[in-house]
Amino acid sequence: MPATDARDVDGLLLGWIRARASADGVDWLVTTSAAIADGSVDPRVAFPAVSRRVGRVALGAGRDSAAALTAELGGAPIAVPVAAWRVDDAARVLLLRAAARRAPPAEDALALAGELYFSGDPRERIAALRALAFLPAGDGGLPAVLDAVRVNQGELFEAAICENPYASTHLPDLEFRKAVLKAVFIGMSLARVARIDERADAPLAQSLFDLIIEREAAGRAVPHESFAVIARHPPPGLAAKLLGYLEHPDPTLRAAAAAGLAVLVRAGDGRLRSFLEDRAGREPVPAVRDALARALS
Repeated sequence: MPATDARDVDGLLLGWIRARASADGVDWLVTTSAAIADGSVDPRVAFPAVSRRVGRVALGAGRDSAAALTAELGGAPIAVPVAAWRVDDAARVLLLRAAARRAPPAEDALALAGELYFSGDPRERIAALRALAFLPAGDGGLPAVLDAVRVNQGELFEAAICENPYASTHLPDLEFRKAVLKAVFIGMSLARVARIDERADAPLAQSLFDLIIEREAAGRAVPHESFAVIARHPPPGLAAKLLGYLEHPDPTLRAAAAAGLAVLVRAGDGRLRSFLEDRAGREPVPAVRDALARALS
């Protein structure tokens, strides 16, 4: 996934905005960002005006759905996809980053983002959440994230937990587990939860495994994307269940089972290789054969 250097976040965002907003809107944004940085404009005044000034169409990100920015949390660069962003999200992130550069006495940009979250309309709140990963390090934005993952507003939850490494870095373990389970319940892809492979632990794996068993008993669709997450801390019976899903008529479930079994094989469970080799020899769907080959490689 292509991502810019963290130092280029402002330039890339502004380029994407230029491609989608009016010239007047871009001029206003550039002027206002500079004024916020030098302390002559209060970001609290500018923040609500953004949607009206630059619009709220899809960011487009250079028409590249895989485009990403780079955030640095804990010193590790993380690619943050922007496919779900809108132009006003990007503009508000620029304003908050300008506030973080304000001359002394510098304002705590994370605390400011939290303040704007709690006082703003839905578009402002979404942008404040998206901005957290691109502001100076700290946990000042955590109250906003905790609020967003608890409320029943899909767009806020998405902005907080999907492609947002700030949430995945700062949420306490219990709250992170709850957020992941909520993502499953509302049908969001676990692949969109930043750092899920790092944050997944045994209690989360057990909860997801229990959910699979519960849905099987009810004859409902199972969260197949969770197979590989569960396999990082496998509960008893997981390997047998995944081997069973290798024979499922749905190729999506077979591929997901292969991905989960690959995690188990990499962890040293060599007993599974013969089952995977047998299934690979019988598999008619190329995408599933590829997943099996990856499990065996």
